[in-house]
Amino acid sequence: MSTSPPVLAIAIEPGRLAAGLVDQRGSVLVRDRVAMPTRDVWRSLERLVRRVLAATPESVPPFMAVGVSCVGPIDVRSGAVSPPHVASWRQFPLSEHLEALTDRQVILDTAGGAAVEAERWLGEAKTTPSFMSIVIDAVVDSAIVIDGIRLSGAHGNAGSIAHTTVDPDGRECWCGARGCLDPYVGAMALESEMSRPLRRANSSIVDRAGIMLGRAIASTIAMVDVDVVYVAGSVVDGFGDALLDACRREIGQRSRLPNLAGLRILEPVEHLSPLVRAAALAVDGNAANLPVG
Repeated sequence: MSTSPPVLAIAIEPGRLAAGLVDQRGSVLVRDRVAMPTRDVWRSLERLVRRVLAATPESVPPFMAVGVSCVGPIDVRSGAVSPPHVASWRQFPLSEHLEALTDRQVILDTAGGAAVEAERWLGEAKTTPSFMSIVIDAVVDSAIVIDGIRLSGAHGNAGSIAHTTVDPDGRECWCGARGCLDPYVGAMALESEMSRPLRRANSSIVDRAGIMLGRAIASTIAMVDVDVVYVAGSVVDGFGDALLDACRREIGQRSRLPNLAGLRILEPVEHLSPLVRAAALAVDGNAANLPVG
């Protein structure tokens, strides 16, 4: 076992809270998770963190920092989060609470941002200077790297395509607007629409999801000029190649710029768990925090 200090990783999703200790090689040493409670979310997370730390073997050095991924929107300046479908957390000062609990530095980012850093740390983007990473789970989150620098923005949400308009006046989104991408591809929205599990989606739903994803990607790459898009998550796993094939066809119709002709839509071979993604934000000497060539 490595003697380098691990990091405490925390992943916050609409349906669950997860926490664990992850070492400098990306191995999860201890992990635990709970379903997202309807109230007292902080108390549940606090208990979860304490359980993880109590279960840590004595041979594991004290953790050095805390990496937190939370589905957006977030505010990195204030350390506040407002995850969708978690009504009791609106501008909740998560970083402040975690710093008081752990007495460690807390690095907070979106789920998309954490996925980008994990791909640069352990995944397939180690030598890719410009790319987008999209995670399609309960909701959609994404982030973008341009010339080795990840876009952040005024609040830390740059690169998110969840609320790109793909169908004007279309389905209502949890944000209150209509026609956003999330209601067409996010697992929670799809299961609510179908009244059945994701695995029982018919071909028309899968095809529509791919078309809407393709529209969002086509609009985004025209602005940011990347040539690789990594797409992962439970919806991609469940819908499989049919989703990505429909996505590629739609991009082919919507994107005709010659500089984007070589765009690749890839499903990463290496599965990086939400905890490993969160850890990527805080690992010591992480190459993901440096420009890549």
